[in-house]
Amino acid sequence: MPESPAAPGRSAPTRLERLAALLGAGLVPVPPPRRRSPTLLYGRDDSVPRADLFALVSQHALLSLTFLVYPLVIAAAAGLGEHDTRVLMTGSVLAMGLATMLQCMRSRFGSGYLLVAIPAPAAMPLAVLALQSGGIALLGAATFLTGLGQGIAARMMRQLRVILPTEVCGVAMLMLGVSLAQAGAHRSLGFDGNGGQVALAHFGIAAATLGSMIGVAVFAGRHLKLYAISVGVGLGWLLARAMGFDTTDIAAATAGQPLVQLPAFDLPALDLPALSVTSALAPLIGLLVVTSLLDIMSATISLEKVEDADWSRPHMPASERAVLGFGIANVVASVMAAVPLNVSRSAVGLAFSTGATARRIGLLAGAVTAAVAFFPKLMMLFTLVPAPVTGAILLYMATFMIVNGMALIASRRMNERRLFTVGVSVITGLWVIAVPLQQMAPVWAEPVFSSPLNLSVTVAILLNLIFRIGITRTASREIHPGTDSYEEIRTFLEKQGDIWGAQRDAIASAVTAVAWAVELMEESALAQGPVRLEARFDEARLFVMLDYAGALPAVPQQAPAADAILASEAEKSRFAAFLLARMGDRVTFAEAAGRSHITLRFDH
Repeated sequence: MPESPAAPGRSAPTRLERLAALLGAGLVPVPPPRRRSPTLLYGRDDSVPRADLFALVSQHALLSLTFLVYPLVIAAAAGLGEHDTRVLMTGSVLAMGLATMLQCMRSRFGSGYLLVAIPAPAAMPLAVLALQSGGIALLGAATFLTGLGQGIAARMMRQLRVILPTEVCGVAMLMLGVSLAQAGAHRSLGFDGNGGQVALAHFGIAAATLGSMIGVAVFAGRHLKLYAISVGVGLGWLLARAMGFDTTDIAAATAGQPLVQLPAFDLPALDLPALSVTSALAPLIGLLVVTSLLDIMSATISLEKVEDADWSRPHMPASERAVLGFGIANVVASVMAAVPLNVSRSAVGLAFSTGATARRIGLLAGAVTAAVAFFPKLMMLFTLVPAPVTGAILLYMATFMIVNGMALIASRRMNERRLFTVGVSVITGLWVIAVPLQQMAPVWAEPVFSSPLNLSVTVAILLNLIFRIGITRTASREIHPGTDSYEEIRTFLEKQGDIWGAQRDAIASAVTAVAWAVELMEESALAQGPVRLEARFDEARLFVMLDYAGALPAVPQQAPAADAILASEAEKSRFAAFLLARMGDRVTFAEAAGRSHITLRFDH
């Protein structure tokens, strides 16, 4: 195949000539398909064999039902009677199951990913205060307002990305893992955090449970690792019984509960207390909405990442649907007198550890969870799992959460501003573990200091807003003919990418596309004089506009024939323009006041 002549002043073929040669060889570049992660066993839409499906559904349901301890603790702290406690428990269980199924369905009201709902740990102060102030009715109102806030936030996700960029979501995921590790360590060591001594029996049972789960996950076959949680729970519980640590009379503990009973929803008429009491709940509701927003976004992004080996940016519609799904679920849960719901961090960790993210796992796990609401005796049984065993489960899940949070943080181009945003927020979150900050804080601020997650997220959001001061979100420069345009464009965009903290792949794509456009203008003699290059970044999108005096390239609707491209310089330019129009997520061409404008958009 004859080689096209080199452009004046060049010793090698230009990009357009190399492209024409590729086209002549039948190698027209096309966008690569999404590459499946090699660690993924069952993807989101995969079918799962029955044996593996049973194991995975059982583990997800078991894991979510162990968190019924939260409604039990809330009921005890609020001094609820037996009837109201049963209403709280059955309502929460049924709401968890329905919310999980809603999230796993492919619809406009759920993420379509394997997201499991549990009672939100961060909602405990809110639930206790609501129950003490107005009983079950006020708890229903608080859960309704939480859902309403999440529904509003779902419609503002693109605007909220400015204050919730990927590295802040990474900090949230990392500190979710740290919070799980803290709770898991306390349960595994029998340590109450108030000067108590470490119990060796707790440690031994937890170590055996955790060791068995890790052993199955690391050394067992690809399919056997799906049973890691089941093996660990079974071994740990048997060991606790054999050592005499767990002496609970299970029959006596569940004797007061009927075997089968319809869930109780006999709520009183909603009669809110005085406005002053409702106002006292507002800060807690606001904090819960913000932290749940980050939890849900982080979980959704993490599942996207494990699905796609070449993941580079969040898919915002999925996060929007996930937040909206939890908002709807909490509005429905308010009728059931349920504790506000949030995404299960542990379930995301379980999906990572098993390599199984199939939606049908969540659909069936949600159905099993909802069905437990009709079996009070069985529901009570899940609250009897020994503390060291649940502690080992939390530590096992925390490992995956911490590593995934670090990976999310590392996906951004780090500069001084983002470095200190991440570093300072993580350090301050660790203060909660080392110092009893919650006891020193005023009442209204206690929720912020109640966990490493809450404090880290609050600090990360504040620092992100502060460090945005002084950052120019728009930058420009001129590219003069006769210069090495590719190096100028790369240096300019990479420098701005570092300042803005833009995704590496977005900057790389922009460099290639903009250099291609400038070379097209030069070789087709479209631009008369310098080309003004203007870049703008808004966290969700990177825009690059080329402004110059001259004509716009002619963009064909279809690619010209290969023979025509090789034979004609005009057709070669038309084909280059055809490719340019497809190099960004959106490319527009316009003319105004005698000047031409080409705008390339790259979603972030």
